[in-house]
Amino acid sequence: MVETRLNFFLIGAPKSGTSLIHERLSGHPEAFLSPLKEPNHFATDIEPALFSTPFKANHPDDLEAYFARRPLVPRQVGFVQDPVRYAALFERATPAHKVVGECSTSYLWSSEAATAIAARHPDARIVAVLRNPVDRLFSHWLMARKYGFTGDGLLEAVEKDGRHENPGWGRSELFVEAGLYAKQLERWYAAFPAGQIKVILHEELSDPGMWKELADWLELEGPIPAAKNERVNQAGLPRWEGLNRWLTATGLKGRLSGWLPDRVKSSLRDNWYSTQGVPALDSADRRVLFGLFEEDVTALESVIGRDLGHWRP
Repeated sequence: MVETRLNFFLIGAPKSGTSLIHERLSGHPEAFLSPLKEPNHFATDIEPALFSTPFKANHPDDLEAYFARRPLVPRQVGFVQDPVRYAALFERATPAHKVVGECSTSYLWSSEAATAIAARHPDARIVAVLRNPVDRLFSHWLMARKYGFTGDGLLEAVEKDGRHENPGWGRSELFVEAGLYAKQLERWYAAFPAGQIKVILHEELSDPGMWKELADWLELEGPIPAAKNERVNQAGLPRWEGLNRWLTATGLKGRLSGWLPDRVKSSLRDNWYSTQGVPALDSADRRVLFGLFEEDVTALESVIGRDLGHWRP
């Protein structure tokens, strides 16, 4: 089974640059990454049946139709629990591919993914890309507004999410939880030798030296090519934000997505969202939010052996 060749996992954090790494690595002739960027297969503590209506609206459960088409086309997110379907994601990998793997941002958050992957792929290399947790949270909030998950202001949305009665992936936003990296990485260091784990900081993604170091670490011949679009997953807001939230909350957005042809959906997306009027994070909110992460950032410095003073406001 092709899945036995998996030797690479890009595990998160969400909104930290995984899409850029995935796109650039996918362009290297010796790397094969799943066309479904985030299959979330090993995050067995994720329960799709319990996803909220807004989450389902933006992540339609149409895997049967997706896997019925060949070759498999690029797609951002799916929740592939079936092992046969998961193996199919790598069926086009060849012996020329030294790196075969996938990228699921849920794996860093998941309490089960590290041990599950270690049991199946103990020699795999693991990359975690981390972003200043306040900037990550702010980007996450912008995404939540973009896709209709919230209409609340930043601090109100964070406070409300913290009071969610049943938090979890696809059930709540996990604005804070997704940025508590120290305890998350400790699970991975417990499951894998430290030499098989590479931590990249978001601010290093613009450093050509980091990309060369990554290529060398993965034993790839030649450079990792530049991305066709360096601003993948760009922030934006819907032009009709109230309507967007209503379509999401009612589930109509998900049903429309299933009905409309791909070319129509692509045209709608291009016109539905705008980069105009996207708010910036102010210094007062930054200080308030950093208080939620200060203890974890201090612990993270010990876990990864790096000074993160530049993350502090």
